[in-house]
Amino acid sequence: MYNLIKSEDMKELIIFILVFEGLFWVGVKLQRWINGTSKITKNQKKILKEMKRKNNLES
Repeated sequence: MYNLIKSEDMKELIIFILVFEGLFWVGVKLQRWINGTSKITKNQKKILKEMKRKNNLES
């Protein structure tokens, strides 16, 4: 039974699965970033809030 599947085919299948998982992971990260649930977005919001506060103090 194992002779039916060539090792070259297994390599291609493993590479395909790894590429798919990588793209899926990137997609999830992008979706979280766009929706504002990632650490990057929270940091950006903190920085923006701090800048607004400083501008209000200076005026």
